[in-house]
Formats: sequence, C-alpha cells, structure tokens
Amino acid sequence: MQFNGLLKIKNVYPSKKILLLVLFLVVGYSHAQLSDLHYLPPLRQGQNNGAIQQQAVYLSTPETTAFTVNVYRGTNPVPINSFSISNVAPAIYNLPNGDNDITLVTNNSTGVVLTNSGLRFESTGGQNFYVNYRGRSGSQAASLTSKGRVAMGTNFKWGGVPNLGSHVSKSNTLGIMATEDNTTITLSGYDPNCEFRVGNNRAGITANSHTITLDANESFVYETYIGNSPTLAHERGWIGASIVADKDIVISNGSLNYGRQVGNSNRDAGIDQPVPENRLGKEYIFVRGNGNSNGWTEFPLIIATENNTQVFVNGSPTPIATLNEGDFIEVPSSNYSSNSVGANMYIETSKDVYAYQCVGGSTAAYTQGLNFVAPVNCLLPDTMDNIPSITDAAGVAITGGVTIIAATTTPDANITVTDGGGVVTLPASSPVAGTTDWKTFYLPSLTGNVSVQSTGPIAVGFFGFNGARGLAGYYSGFDTVPNIDLQITGNSCLPGAILEIASGEVFDAYQWYSDGALIPGATSSSYTATTAGDYYLRVTRGPCSYDSNSIAVYYCNPDIVLNKTADVTTISEGNNVTFTITVENLGIDPATNLVVSDPIPSGLSILSTTASQGSWTAPNWNVGTLNSGQLETMTITVVAHANNSIVPAVSVTNSVTNSQDQTDNNITSDNPNVSVIIHNDFDDDGIVDISDEDDDNDGIYDATELNSCSGGLDYEFYNVSPAGNTVDNIPTSGALATGVATNIDVSGLAATHTPGDGETYSVRYTGYIEIATGGSYTFFTNSDDGSKLFIDALEVVDNDGLHAMNEESGTISLAAGFHWLEIVFFERTGGDNLIVQYQGPSIAKQNIPFSILYPSSCGSDADAFPDHLDLDADNDSCSDSNEAYNDSNADGGDDMVYGSGVPAVNPDGTVIAAAYPTPADVDTNGTFEFQETGAVPVISVEPLDSKTFVNTNDTFSITDNGDTHQWQVSTDGGTTFMDISDGPDYSGTTTNTLTVITPEVDKNGYQYRVLITSDTFVCGNTVSAPATLTVGPRTIITNRRITIRVNKN
Repeated sequence: MQFNGLLKIKNVYPSKKILLLVLFLVVGYSHAQLSDLHYLPPLRQGQNNGAIQQQAVYLSTPETTAFTVNVYRGTNPVPINSFSISNVAPAIYNLPNGDNDITLVTNNSTGVVLTNSGLRFESTGGQNFYVNYRGRSGSQAASLTSKGRVAMGTNFKWGGVPNLGSHVSKSNTLGIMATEDNTTITLSGYDPNCEFRVGNNRAGITANSHTITLDANESFVYETYIGNSPTLAHERGWIGASIVADKDIVISNGSLNYGRQVGNSNRDAGIDQPVPENRLGKEYIFVRGNGNSNGWTEFPLIIATENNTQVFVNGSPTPIATLNEGDFIEVPSSNYSSNSVGANMYIETSKDVYAYQCVGGSTAAYTQGLNFVAPVNCLLPDTMDNIPSITDAAGVAITGGVTIIAATTTPDANITVTDGGGVVTLPASSPVAGTTDWKTFYLPSLTGNVSVQSTGPIAVGFFGFNGARGLAGYYSGFDTVPNIDLQITGNSCLPGAILEIASGEVFDAYQWYSDGALIPGATSSSYTATTAGDYYLRVTRGPCSYDSNSIAVYYCNPDIVLNKTADVTTISEGNNVTFTITVENLGIDPATNLVVSDPIPSGLSILSTTASQGSWTAPNWNVGTLNSGQLETMTITVVAHANNSIVPAVSVTNSVTNSQDQTDNNITSDNPNVSVIIHNDFDDDGIVDISDEDDDNDGIYDATELNSCSGGLDYEFYNVSPAGNTVDNIPTSGALATGVATNIDVSGLAATHTPGDGETYSVRYTGYIEIATGGSYTFFTNSDDGSKLFIDALEVVDNDGLHAMNEESGTISLAAGFHWLEIVFFERTGGDNLIVQYQGPSIAKQNIPFSILYPSSCGSDADAFPDHLDLDADNDSCSDSNEAYNDSNADGGDDMVYGSGVPAVNPDGTVIAAAYPTPADVDTNGTFEFQETGAVPVISVEPLDSKTFVNTNDTFSITDNGDTHQWQVSTDGGTTFMDISDGPDYSGTTTNTLTVITPEVDKNGYQYRVLITSDTFVCGNTVSAPATLTVGPRTIITNRRITIRVNKN
C-alpha cells in the first residue's frame, strides 16, 4: 500500500552583506517496515554537506515488552551500540554530523568497496521494530525508513525523479549493501553518457555497465554528480537503471540534493529505500503535498520493470503511457483530485512497477521531497503503533501530522488516532477517483508518539515541519504481502513449461493472466503455458486478492517478433509521421547479428531516426544481439512530400523485415506493415482535397466542374500479375495501356490490349464517385482473382489473393458529394472476372452505375488536369474565375484564383468572398464559358483614313467577328485615346461603323480606333489600327468673264 505524506526541505540563499532568514517547507516520505533485521546502506550527498548535517535513527516497536536492538557498522561483527526499546519507550540513535562515512560517505569512499560504512540493526530475540533515519541541515531535511527483511532481494531499479538545474550540492546517489559473501552485483541500463564518481574523479566510471563483488555487510556507493555542469544523462539517465545481484542485497537511492527548475539552483533532499522487484504491485494511491499548482514539485513517477507496461490514472480505460522496462513517466499533477494538500490520485498498471512521488512542502519550487510508494492491498495491517517523537527532526522540534489510506469497507468511526494528547478527532475522509476500495485522511498538528488503530487495512504516513525544516515517513509494511513468487518447472521453455508458486503456499482461489489478459479456465495453482509472454497469478485468501510478480516464458526455438506502428494514420502533404518499430526476442536464446530493414516508400523522406540499441544506416537498423525477452525500439520521423497530383489521397504502406544468424520460426505473428494515408491539398488552403468543395479556389464548386465528365473511370492496364499474388504490388507506373473505361470489363480490356493472352494481367480503375445522399454504404467486389476497393484512400473491400469467383464486402459512411474511388484487380491464369456493386440509403444492391462515376483525367483541355484542379480549364488564357463570373477582374488580376491575393476560405474549402453562382453561359449553348475555349475578336478589314469637308458627315467602318464595339478618339496624334459616345458629334460609337457628324476644321487630324470584345470571352479585346480624319473648307475657284454694257447715252 502506498502513502502520501509531507517532508519539507528548504533552501537558504546567503548574501555577502545581508543575512536573511528564509523559511522553507520541504517534504519527504518513507515506508516503514516491521522487521527483526534492518539495513541502512550509505549514500553520497553533493558538496559542502549541503543536504544533511545533523542526523539520527529512530527505533520504535508495537511490542509492549522491552527488548534489545544491536547496531552494527559495516562488517564489524561487534555491535557499536545497543538500545532497549518497547512500545512506550522508543530510542534515538544520534549519528556524527555530515559526511561521517557511516550513513553519508566522502568523495574518497565513493565508487570503491567499503567495509566500515552502512548500518545493520538486529533484535536479539527476533522481535519486530521500525527503523527510521532522519537528517537535516540549515535548509534541507530528509527521511528514509528501512523496509527490513523485505528490502532484501536480487533485482532493483534505481529510483528518483529528474534532477534539474545546477548547484554544487546537487547529486544523485545509490547505496548498495550485501547480505552474503561473494555477491556479484551489476549496474546497467543507464544512459551511456552517465558518469559515476570514483574518489575525486566525478567521471571515474564511464562504461555502459559496472560490476562489483561484495562480501556480507560490505557496501558500495554510486554518485552521478550534477554540480554546475548538468547534462541530460546526469539529470535523468540513471532513473530506471537495473541493479541485479546473484544473492540478496539492500539498496537506498535518491538525490542529495535535487532541483525541479531548469536553469535554477533551487534544491532539496530526497531519499528512500525501495524493495526488490518481486515485492512491487500494480495499484497505487498518492496524496498530494503543498506544492504549487504548476505541478513542478507535485507528481508521481512510475518506473516499469517489464516491457509493454500500461499506466492508467484515476480509473481511465485509456493508458496515459505504455512503458518498456526501465522507462519512466512523470504523471502530471493535474491528475490529482484538486490542487490542495491532501488531494489524492489513483494509478493502476498492467504490470508491476516502482512508484515514487515528488511532493512539495510549500508552493516554493525549492521545497520538494521524494517518497517511495508501496502498492495498496487489502492484506495491509490494521494497526500502526507507533511513530516515535513525531515532532523531532534530528534534534529540532517540528509540527507534525499523519496521512492515512484506509479501506472504504472500514467505517470512519472504526479508525482511531492517538498522540501525546490522547485521542485525535478524525476529519472527514476523501474518496479516491477510479476506485471504490480506498479513502484518504489528512491530520495535521499532532504531537508525541502517534498510533493508528483500525478494523481494516491501513497505510499511515507522518510529516512534520518547522520553519525551514520538515520530514515525513511511511509506516505501513510489505510484510503482509503473501509470498507468491512464480517458478517454471518441466521444460524451461515452450512447449512444456509449467508455471507454479515457488513457495508452495496454498490460497483459496487462483486466476492466471497472460500479458495482462485473464486466461479463461486457468484457475489452478499451476498452469501449462502455450504461448510466450509475461504471466502472473492472482490469488485470493478470504476477501483479499493479490497479484504475483510477472514471470516470462520463452520458446525453445528462435522467435523474433517485429511490429511497426505510426503515431498517425492520416496526414496532409508537408506534415510529419513518426514510425515506431519494435523488435522482441521471444526465443530462449540470444538472436545475433539482427538487422531490421525498413525501406521508406516514395512520397516520404526521413527527417530523423532514434534507436534504443544499435545504429541506423538507411534502410537498415543494425540491432546487433537481442537477448531473450529483450525488446528494442526504433523511431523514424518522416515528412510527406508536397505534390500537385490529381489524386486527392494516396495510401502508402511501410513494411519492415528482419534477418539474423538464427532462423526465425515466426511462431508469433508479426505486424510489420503500417499504412498511412497522405492527403493532397492542391490549393494549399489548409483544407485537404477530399474535404474541399473548391479544390482550386476559383470560386466554382468542384461538383459543377466535374459534371462535364460523368460516365467513366480512368484505367491502367498492366500485362503482368503482381508479385506475391496481391493487388498491393500492382505497379503504379509503366502501364501497357491507359484510357477511360465506360464499364467494368477486365476480360474485355485484356482482349483489347493483349489479344490471345488473358492469363496474367492487372488493372487499376480510378476516378470519382458521386454520392447523392449521405449515409452508410456497402461496397462489394466479386472477382477471380484478387481485388480491392478503396474510397478516399481507405480500404473498404479486401478480396485479395488467388481464388475463383468470390465476393467480399465492406461498409463505410459517406457524406453527400464526390469521393475518390480506386478499384484494383489482378488475374493469374484461369478464369478472370470482376463485378463491382454497392448499396446504400434507398439503393438496393446493384452494379455501380457509370452515370455517377467520373474519370479524374477528364478536363475541358488536354493538359491532364481535371477542371476542378485547373484554373484555366479550357486553356484559353482566361481564368475560370473571370469566365464563370463574366467579370474580367474576378480573379483580381494576379494569380487566377478568385479575388486578389490569397483567398480566405470556409471550413469546407470554399472561398469566403465568392458567391458561387451558376457559371456564365453567355451564348446559351449549354456549355459554361470557362469550359469552352474563347478568343478575342478577329478583324478582317481595318478602318481606313478618311477626308471630309467642314460640316460634312464622314464614316469609319470595320469588318470583324466581335460582339461589342467601342470607338475611341485621339486628339494628340495617337498618344492617348478616349471613349466617345453618341451625341451631336458622333453616332454609331458602339457599332462597327462610326459616323462623325458635320465635323469642323478643329477635328482635322483626329485619329479614330475601335475596341472590339466578344460576349463569350471576357478576358480580352481587339483594338483596331487607328484611322485619321482630314477636315477642310469647301472652296470653289472659277474663270468667269464679266461683261459690262455701258449705255452710250
């Protein structure tokens, strides 16, 4: 069972000129264990005794009769001290300050075998007692409670939390103590960049693993020093490292000191003593401390002991993470029931895990502590008696309290807490989300010796603080957990391996599980395994159930399991997808020279690769040796290429294969293939083509543009059958013939393109299907041989392989509109036929009518782009936008899409500024102007220069095929022209004949031209050559004789 309590640690920042007294609350936890024998391995703190100076060990017991506890140092067989303790008379063993080379060692005692360090406590008569270590300095404090005999084991994981920031006192530590002579211990599984101290050399050990040999009661201390030069490896690379011994050892671990802010010197101390892996569980409860709501110092940390460990929070059916052995996760503080002290969190895992907790003593970022949390189970004791001197922190008075985790079946009234002042009033309990079995309590401000009595299982933690100092401990043990370690009898590998309880202990009921799943009918005390995997046994005794640790069973023959997954299965061009390859050896012997080959398909390019073991040289992951049960991972991040393909979506399949020195028996099925759909976004507006109702942003609905091409599908005919007898291997280029099919007739295509040879060929049909009514549709292919049908790149019907006529179907929900359709088929000898049918809302099963099918290649011009992906569908240099809207500036005059600049679009891909009217058909011939080629008018006879007399009309005429005319005049010799209109000076200004009315001599030299446009071509006009008008006076000169008769009279 786990506890959540408070240990407080503070930091003081001195100034050269001003002395400041700063109070910090620090938090730490530990789990107490009643036992007759306890070990305290030594640890290493950072420089200057910055974590712990004063220190003491607190001894207590529920025994009412006094007994003697002897204290031994290192390998010394003679006790260095003895104490008489009883329930009412606990004892305190005060230790020398700082790096005393007993509990805390110096540089010179780090990274070497020690014979005079570490403590051992043993009762003379086998009586059980608690051992709690408490240490403090001026700014920090920590507590560690021994787990007694249950701390002894052979397999551990190094625990703690990431140590962030830098300071000379920041360091991570692991102490190991042997219980028998000639014990070999190996530390491995840490970041290869980790360095461990040997004496004054902080990087004295740099190998990827380190092995030591200890005799009984000898010890060894590892330190990864943070100091002022932090690295990622030293911050977190040691967490989850494996400590494996061939005989029982005891470890303690944590950080002295550690920080939780990157780039900051904030720090606190946090240590604890864990139990071995066979003493762990799958169900944990955490109680929150006083940390800030940002969660820096308030979170559980889970370390996996086995591959494929799922972590569930607060009853969620979806795991928050899946971990492999040695991996860890910080579960965010937001999962606590609130941001207040005493809030709780419930975590379940599919396999046994180590659970640590980072807790805050206050909202400051330098008041965190570390707690090793025990799993909850109903076999926990109902009494904790007692926590000695809860207000004493190694000689400093503190204010203390307790947290309690209790079974919900126990009434609150049945739980009694007493301290130095007598019975304490119990507050209301807090429920735990995700479980109905447990509740929690928080009781501050207790004094003296504290005990808790209950009629049901409980876990009790204590906490205390005073100004800058605080600590906590966990007083519930592992000793009530039944011994259900598993062993394999019969064959040591499959087949023939029998699983059973090693101790032979008998229980009321049994249930076996394989890889976390219940095995139906496996309810005996032994089980004969049939498949490789991780097995555990759930036993029941009375009302309580408990899970054993897992045991792995492997095949006698080599079995390499290869799986590949993708973090997303649908992406858009330009986006990334991360593939994860896992390779696992389920054979009992190592696989050597293992290589995983992963050729990335076209359309994708590698951005980065990360291998948990080995190296990558495209396309091969050179794994090397893979031991029995070992699982390694490769992640490959790729980017999808941008393209201008007319296909709205393509499905690419990434496949991996493996080779090794041994022959893979493939006993376990691989999953080496993963498919990813890459969506095209032709107009780059952020709406993929399948969802975009205007794929080219021309202001015309795709449905309108496609409707000109109904009644067919594009086909590609290949005169080969695909490799592997699967349509997945039909080529994508190099077709013998292509065209547009008006029916599904594969044998007809074969007869046309390979007459007399219809035995080996493949066909791919592509295009669009128009769905009139949205809803659920079922598609069918009946084929000989294989076939598949895809809608929007999703596989709907799988009828692949060699076979006679066989029908398969698949159902998909489709919205009304156009959807990409692909049908593939192959023939390899014998009969050849393909029938494609569908049914849907109000549609009985029938052949798909070709009236609702549209070839993707169909367009108004011959550029191979369909009209809905062509901004000039008729290739007349006039944008579809301008012609559809009959407006020469509908496209803004820049990039042929609707409007000026990059258009803003709606969620369906339509242009917000566009009205989407029925496109213009000016000549009412049934074809939209944007789909029939237009041209500027042609002049066959240009206007000619003309001369006229003053006040005498004159005309200019032109012969052309235009629809509209606009005459213009230039009064400056042809430099500029302006439109003219009918009036007193002109008539016919919008016809092919202009009349200049009674011009005066001032119009002499004027030039006239005409602008001619076509009603069916909005994008241009034709301008005639200018003609010059000459105007002069009407002058008549004659020779006339004048006769004057003079009367002679």
